[in-house]
Amino acid sequence: FEKGRLSNMKRIITILIACMFILTGCAFQTTNSTGDEVEKKSRIEIFSIQDELLSTIDNEDTINNLLNNNDWSEVNELPEGLTPEYKLLVYQEKTLLAGQYPNEERDYELIETIIIFEDSPYVIEVISSEVVKNMILPSDVLTFYYELPDSTIENILNIINS
Repeated sequence: FEKGRLSNMKRIITILIACMFILTGCAFQTTNSTGDEVEKKSRIEIFSIQDELLSTIDNEDTINNLLNNNDWSEVNELPEGLTPEYKLLVYQEKTLLAGQYPNEERDYELIETIIIFEDSPYVIEVISSEVVKNMILPSDVLTFYYELPDSTIENILNIINS
């Protein structure tokens, strides 16, 4: 009973987070003072599980392909005995604030961490608590478990190893 209740709570929190993104302007696009849409840049840093930086990805097409989770199946828990292999830190430019120029370089903020396991289709996605500002949420509500198709895992590993 408790697992089902936690799963429902996670779904509700996910919907609330999505609404916050839409309402606070934390989506991938924002509007500048002239009404033009400005694309937020993203960056992914790939680390070994020993925290050695392996690669940094800043190509938006590659990032979108890597994070396209349409075929990710959410699961309630992970199998025992998984060995973490890679850690992906996903960053996004901070929202353009009033008075800032669209071409001005902006800081990045961590929006999520993805853990990939060795020889496994499972991943953990942890939404950064910084993304849900002004809300105090337990870390387990911001943690999601997924099973990925083999083709998606292969694509992610090809990107990591290229």
